[in-house]
Amino acid sequence: MKILAVADFHGLPSGEKNLLTFLERGYDCLVLIGDLTNFGPANLAESILERIKTMGVPTFAVPGNCDPKQILQVLEKYGVNLHGKSERLGNITFVGLGGSNLTPFNTPFELTEAEIQEELAALTCTTDANWVLVTHAPPHGTKLDQIAEGTHVGSKSIRKFIEQKQPLVALCGHVHEARNTDKLGRTLMVNPGQISKGYAAEITINRGDEIRAKLLEL
Repeated sequence: MKILAVADFHGLPSGEKNLLTFLERGYDCLVLIGDLTNFGPANLAESILERIKTMGVPTFAVPGNCDPKQILQVLEKYGVNLHGKSERLGNITFVGLGGSNLTPFNTPFELTEAEIQEELAALTCTTDANWVLVTHAPPHGTKLDQIAEGTHVGSKSIRKFIEQKQPLVALCGHVHEARNTDKLGRTLMVNPGQISKGYAAEITINRGDEIRAKLLEL
């Protein structure tokens, strides 16, 4: 399975344009990792989702911390919502949680670490060996959550969940300057960077759990 992972549109037209350019390369699955809007409105995401719909690529999406919670209704309308859910495509199960851990900026979709832990625990319904975790917030203390001055701002609950449950892949966004890949145990973790700046990631999962990730740039 060849997956295109993108994050952090922030309502910019360049994000939608760049996404469509990447999709022309052909993918089995698209994962939208949140912040489709920049503090709303929720229906701003409909433009992106309409264009994706015409391309016919199976899509999963979680909201970001800069998306209003009403965006969940939009994601449900288009049948792509992965927040608080697990969905299967082929032999891969996708499990998702949107929003982020608390920030200093009072953004619309934030959760405490206790809430993240509780939400993730409710998602441990997957017994599949082959599964992908999709969270807008990155795991704490990795290459994927380090802001410019060096501070790690990711979620400790997400990190603990990855360490304990060991998905094949963990996809995240949120921290724009931490575009990178990293590993925790067997889990390959990827922050594709901002789609609005022409960044994305391609994840290939082959038989026998062989996984490759490539950071893409237009």
